[in-house]
Amino acid sequence: MEAATLLAGVALLLSGGTSQADEPPPFRHGLWQFDRTVGGQKLQTKECTNPTEQLKQQNALLTRSGCKLTPTQRLENTYTFSAECTVNAPAGASVTARSTSAMTVESDDAYKVEISTTGAGTSTNEALVARRVGDCPSK
Repeated sequence: MEAATLLAGVALLLSGGTSQADEPPPFRHGLWQFDRTVGGQKLQTKECTNPTEQLKQQNALLTRSGCKLTPTQRLENTYTFSAECTVNAPAGASVTARSTSAMTVESDDAYKVEISTTGAGTSTNEALVARRVGDCPSK
């Protein structure tokens, strides 16, 4: 597996996780639109979710995966946190990646995250804009 591909996988794991020191305010459950930009490529998804719960689950996954998380620091409505993860690559090699994220909370139905990840001699920058666009469809 190429180092850049492995790093992209780690960056995906790292995006959105928070630690426990200074948690962002809770977000509203509903239909959310996520606009993600990585390396000039844009991806839009919509999901019926509760971002607060999703962030907690991602944090737990990172911790179980052996990642080291820094306490979240808050300055006004921006929450900054870092994670360092070591991933075992094929052929017994391992890659360590460090991600720093800055989440700016606009309200309980909108936030954005800027993520910078470095490791294996490469770096990636990612931007995520998340907005609640309505209630979840009825089943």
